[in-house]
Amino acid sequence: MNKNSQPRLERGSGILLHITSLYGDSGVGNLGNSTTDFIRFLKKAGQKYWQILPLGPVSSGYSYSPYASHSSFAGNQMLIDPVSLQDEAWMKSDILAGSPPPGETRRINFREAEFQTDTFLGTAWENFNRYGSKSEKEQFRKFCIANTHWLDDFALFKALSEINHSFNWRSWDPVWKDRDSIDLKALPGNLKGRMDQVRFEQYLFDIQWNRFKTNCNANGIRLIGDIPIYVGMDSADTWANPSLFRFNDDFSPEAVSGVPPDYFSETGQKWGNPLYRWFTEKGVNIHLHKWWEMRLLRLFSLVDIVRIDHFRGFESFWSVDTESPDGRGGRWEKGPGYDLFDHLFKTIGNMPVIAEDLGIITDEVHRLRERTGFPGMKILQFAFGGGKDNPYLPENITDPNCVIYTGTHDNNTSIGWFRNETGHGGTHDFLQSYLEYGGEDEFLWKFINCAVSSAADLSIVPLQDIAGLGEEARLNTPGTSGDQNWSWRAAPKDFSDAGAEKLKKLCIRAGRAS
Repeated sequence: MNKNSQPRLERGSGILLHITSLYGDSGVGNLGNSTTDFIRFLKKAGQKYWQILPLGPVSSGYSYSPYASHSSFAGNQMLIDPVSLQDEAWMKSDILAGSPPPGETRRINFREAEFQTDTFLGTAWENFNRYGSKSEKEQFRKFCIANTHWLDDFALFKALSEINHSFNWRSWDPVWKDRDSIDLKALPGNLKGRMDQVRFEQYLFDIQWNRFKTNCNANGIRLIGDIPIYVGMDSADTWANPSLFRFNDDFSPEAVSGVPPDYFSETGQKWGNPLYRWFTEKGVNIHLHKWWEMRLLRLFSLVDIVRIDHFRGFESFWSVDTESPDGRGGRWEKGPGYDLFDHLFKTIGNMPVIAEDLGIITDEVHRLRERTGFPGMKILQFAFGGGKDNPYLPENITDPNCVIYTGTHDNNTSIGWFRNETGHGGTHDFLQSYLEYGGEDEFLWKFINCAVSSAADLSIVPLQDIAGLGEEARLNTPGTSGDQNWSWRAAPKDFSDAGAEKLKKLCIRAGRAS
């Protein structure tokens, strides 16, 4: 087995915090001043990495989950900062008038934030049309041309979803349901106008994102992005490219994604995403490989490193019957294996990728990850069950080509886990004998130090852990839906000097900071 020669991650440490979880001047975290505050906090804490979640547009249909986006290429328009937008020379209207004053609410009201965003972006589009300079409009035109391969279909999908009052394109009027049958030249004027506005929103997202990334990199911070293995059922991806997915003739899915029973759920999970058509009658679906190439290139244009979620699905994936109420009604099917990555290495070259290799991992999955050369993941909250041979215990991490987390976006906060999830199976006793802590605060920083002082090339700690927050700050509980998921929001006090200094001392001692 030939192993791909991937460059190793620089030894360092980072913090996990999604952009929407930032505090700020609008109802949801965005690319405004709080990003600068957090970059300053990262530097003070001796950190080299900022990890975020997927960036695609979201909606209420999937509880605003970043893992159920309406596009694999577009940016979430709610991340556009209205304050800096107000400073554009062509912005002659006060788009901030009437907005609620900034507060420190710990929960995002996504519906309200979505409404506010749509309102100020509508005003921004009117102003740009009326007052934008010739050079600015030329830059917008060039952006549209450079991104035609995904932007046109997304703009049309977004406009049609509003006409049909649903992102579920399978329920649309038949004239719009089949993308290949639509004559783009014959679209009505109002539809073309709305498409132009959607393109403009993506243009604004890219401008603000590039400023943000430049600021991160100038301060020695590398961005770690996230790409879900699957796409949303109600997305521009599936509507514009149905041949890439396992749909029946009526566009209903043959089966859907999920996982079997595991640590997070006794009944497994039925995610409901469409499955890829990895193979055709002629063999490998090269069109799907090319689509993955374009998808990764888009994200690599926005971030420095990409975490691929549910990496094990490339070796084999859990195919759930559409009639099954949960993940138990599924079976394993073979994925593309190394063939996909062989294509990607040949077309993209070496890729700074982190493989999320959690869940039911077989020898075949291990061999696939090792062959790619991608670092895998270790979760410290999983280390204290199963005895001293647990592979997630720091002393058992012998290959440094990995990333260790105290917990991920799917885990409880470490304090929440300590309080509510360690009281069974001898976990608490093992934890006590292992860390020898005297109280909750001492446990927390010894726990963080376990990750930071490990042999793993990279350690990542969620901001909630550094701030010492409990279960109330949990970001997501897998297998559930509702307003509590994805809506947690930081406050300025979470970026404390005390937390930064403690973390930096640990990182200096572990050779992750200077």
